[in-house]
This record gives sequence, C-alpha cells and structure tokens, in this order.
Amino acid sequence: MSKVKSISTKTILFSSTMQIGDCSYIDGKSFALAIQKKSETFDSVDVYFEDYDIFKKPIYIPRLNEPVISRFSNPNPFIRVGNVDIIGVSTSSVVGVGNVGHIRMESRVKHIREISKKTEEKLIEGSTTTA
Repeated sequence: MSKVKSISTKTILFSSTMQIGDCSYIDGKSFALAIQKKSETFDSVDVYFEDYDIFKKPIYIPRLNEPVISRFSNPNPFIRVGNVDIIGVSTSSVVGVGNVGHIRMESRVKHIREISKKTEEKLIEGSTTTA
C-alpha cells in the first residue's frame, strides 16, 4: 500500500506518467521533431517521422540472462512518502510511488537546424576569434 502526504507537480508532458499505487504495466512512447530555421523567408514544409532513420530503428532491449534469487520480508508493507515537489516530467518519463511490474519507455528526438548560407557567412565575419 502506498501512502503519499502530498505531491505538487507543475507539468507532465509528452507520454509521461504519474503513478501512485501499484500497476502491472506502463508503456510510454514519445517522438519529436525539433526544426529550427534561420532565413530571410520561411517556407512551410511537411515533415514526417518516417523520413528519418532514427524513428525507424528498432529499440535494443538487452536480455537479462542471469538467474535471480530473491527473498522478501515485509514487516511493514507500506510505502510512505512525505512531500514531493516536481517542476516537470517530460518525454516518456515516470514518477512512481508503488510497485510496477513492467515499464517500457521510449523517447526519440531529431533536431534539425537550417541556417541560410548568407546568415552563416555573416556569423563567421562577425566572429571575434582568430586562428
């Protein structure tokens, strides 16, 4: 049994979970494309996850082949938590108080920066470092 005095959370985003108490399975998945453009003109372009290899590759989950022998003694079966103050939980994360049988989380992010050649040349000319 889980007993929580208080939890204060400002933000939970993008396939994240706050779980108080026991559950059998948590599965969160988050894909993100972050596109930054710096140019004189902005052209809207359709962008799709399947256009990038990072979103196609299978996730490698290592196998545990070691035997596990465990013994449990729970003279006090309570999970007691005082005050928890969380600023943010994001991108396939879990805040958990209690028992979870299986958790599988995934987050894939592709950052794209497009800087026009003219802007790049201005940045190089304005540089104060010398070689």
